[in-house]
Amino acid sequence: MRILSKLAVTTVAAASLLLGTAVAPATAATAPAIDVTSIKVTPSNGSTGTNSATKYYDVHTSVKLGNLSGYGTYWWADISADVYRGSTRVAKNLDLGSVASQNYKSLDTYIAAKSSWGRGTFTVKNVRVVVDTDYNSTTPDVTLKDTSYSRGTFMMKSAIDGKLKYGNVIQVTSSGSHKTVKIGLKRYTPSGWHSYSYAKVKVQYKNSTGWHTRKTITLDKYGLKTYKFTASHKYNYRVTIAPTTTNGGGTTTATPKV
Repeated sequence: MRILSKLAVTTVAAASLLLGTAVAPATAATAPAIDVTSIKVTPSNGSTGTNSATKYYDVHTSVKLGNLSGYGTYWWADISADVYRGSTRVAKNLDLGSVASQNYKSLDTYIAAKSSWGRGTFTVKNVRVVVDTDYNSTTPDVTLKDTSYSRGTFMMKSAIDGKLKYGNVIQVTSSGSHKTVKIGLKRYTPSGWHSYSYAKVKVQYKNSTGWHTRKTITLDKYGLKTYKFTASHKYNYRVTIAPTTTNGGGTTTATPKV
């Protein structure tokens, strides 16, 4: 695992999943000499979905060091943990950094999060600190486990239809005062782009006082919907989609006045 601390963090330009901060205090009666106090995971590019097989996320681990005299003059400790979605373990032995004697710390690293993990709420569990008291990586001497560390959660959501340009998601045509709005929406899932079936969206228009909702509609199973109405004036239109626990939200750019 130590080789990971030498790799550069990869920054990705496409959409990636949104992770939060995992924090849990030590709960054991006697705190270990190396106590993991928090793990903060942030997306490399700050966005909320994922649209490829693997993305990289920056990790910062905080530790509290106690009495380490029993480990000798030279020692090395690797920190790792598992990730669960519900009761399903989606990743194991993720490297979270290292500390060592002579005041060495390498607690800024990265993890590769896969789209195949699915979508929803994830939990960090089973934090482990493996201490090697003679710098021989083949013979770890002490393994500290904090199986109670399971309160840190983060969200992984699907991106929706790229950058939500109005031409991709919403089209409005006009025949006099008769308007026709056509909406088509997709989301990225672990198996690729698919129709955003039965999504609830708001069709909004803009006048001199700002944006207003004209209609909240539910898309069909193909992620499509046609909505017709009458309006005597020309307005800009847009569609807004609220985020859910498994899907990102967003608002399209505005159409020209129609």
